[in-house]
Amino acid sequence: MKFIHTADLHIDQPFANVTTDDAGFQQELQQVNHAVLKKIVNQCIEESVDFLLVVGDTFHQARSSIYTQEFIMNEFKRLEEYGIQVIMSFGNHDYYTENRYWFEWPENVTLFTKEEVTTKVITLKNNEAVAISGFSYEHQWITQDKALDYPERDLDTTYHIGLYHGEIGSTGQYAPFLVSELNPRYDYWALGHIHKSEKISTHPLAIYPGIPQGHTKKEKNGQGIVLVEVESNQVDYRFIPVSIVGFETIEMTLKEDLERHLYLSKLIAGMAQKDWACPINFVTVVVKPVTGQLMSELIAEKEEILHYLQTKLLQQTAGNIWLMDLVIESVETDKLIMGFDASLIDDLSAPFAKKDEFYKLAKDILQQPVIAANIQFDEEDVKLMVQESTQLVKDKMIFKNEASQ
Repeated sequence: MKFIHTADLHIDQPFANVTTDDAGFQQELQQVNHAVLKKIVNQCIEESVDFLLVVGDTFHQARSSIYTQEFIMNEFKRLEEYGIQVIMSFGNHDYYTENRYWFEWPENVTLFTKEEVTTKVITLKNNEAVAISGFSYEHQWITQDKALDYPERDLDTTYHIGLYHGEIGSTGQYAPFLVSELNPRYDYWALGHIHKSEKISTHPLAIYPGIPQGHTKKEKNGQGIVLVEVESNQVDYRFIPVSIVGFETIEMTLKEDLERHLYLSKLIAGMAQKDWACPINFVTVVVKPVTGQLMSELIAEKEEILHYLQTKLLQQTAGNIWLMDLVIESVETDKLIMGFDASLIDDLSAPFAKKDEFYKLAKDILQQPVIAANIQFDEEDVKLMVQESTQLVKDKMIFKNEASQ
């Protein structure tokens, strides 16, 4: 038995923090999610797999566009031409609602549509039978642990696989489960929901494939899709990268002995000459000035410098680089207004980097119905927001201090 396991395509999701007016680049980005699914389908065909497992959040939202629906149906039909089956469940983003889709699912597609755990049995080309147990979300949240609802291994089939879109833990909003609850007699547990690629168990083999294509800079740890082969109780797997957009952070040091007009060209050359891994790269540059004076000048004109570099890099690299952000690293010896050290801001902000404290502070906003229904922050989100806010405060205070001298 040979199959590919993917999850969390989020195919309607736009890329964050892209503000360019470059119509060509915008159009290219709009095609990325579709191109990634095409790569997955092509990989299925090249590897001659028996089936494709799609474990939730194929769509980024429950009500997806007609064009996206048609595209996905057509890609699955391509697999049908090669006798490749598709087994698909729905997650918390694209929770299933009957009559929401404008096209008929191809005959090679088997869907899980209920929140109750059910088992589907498919037959491979060699007449081996595979039992696949799973569930789908019918609402945005499932607070119940579903792992213990899975049946014992089906002894009338050659293989048994579990599909599970959820989070690890004893409590949560996304079908929380404990790893120890996964039936060890199953041949494979195909997981979804967590965007980081991770094998969470060896016996039984249970894998989060991670997000095939990240859409924010925190989603850079996905390794793609998982190719799995099972033969004589031996299970082998490997990750296959399929992303088109990569997220990178690099550091560049600017020395004050350079003439001013050379700073911008040095930044452009440093990025344009780098050997990037992906066709499109979203880059954050951490600029390390060697003096407080240079740092203050960069902070004062940061937004204009960033916009200029974004435009020039898109032109000079034919859309290979989108500069997401310039992070101006503080010079350690610099002081804030009134002589306070910059580390004071770090100390003051540190408590709010904890999710519980952040939610207490922002509860009036986060409890608004529209926000509560559509926005959830995890520990990494909170940490990143506090870091960026802390740096912004320090930048403003350092600049004011320099300007007053």
